[in-house]
Amino acid sequence: MATRRQLVLIRLEDPEDRASPTVPLGTEAEFCEAVAPFNIATDGGPAVLSGSTFFYGPGLVIEIVPIDGRVTQALVTCQDQDFAWPVLYGVCKANRWKLQDMESGRMFG
Repeated sequence: MATRRQLVLIRLEDPEDRASPTVPLGTEAEFCEAVAPFNIATDGGPAVLSGSTFFYGPGLVIEIVPIDGRVTQALVTCQDQDFAWPVLYGVCKANRWKLQDMESGRMFG
């Protein structure tokens, strides 16, 4: 069985400078709109008690915890990297977001 890989979706103040500070990905509604074209959406159920909202897409699950209505980062769990990577690449390119590997610290996008 393939291992699941965890990444974090972030947005840098200056996308060209990887040492730049992070800024919010947007409001919860803006986040939903940003990922929708890539076949990523919630299952329509209510957020769990912790305030997390889960989005499901090809080969991946994204968890957000909005704080005061803003999404500062999103946890991505790749369940099938062959399906997930092209989708994540498209999401990052379209929104000028970055993916950061939680284990190595490497940044993609």
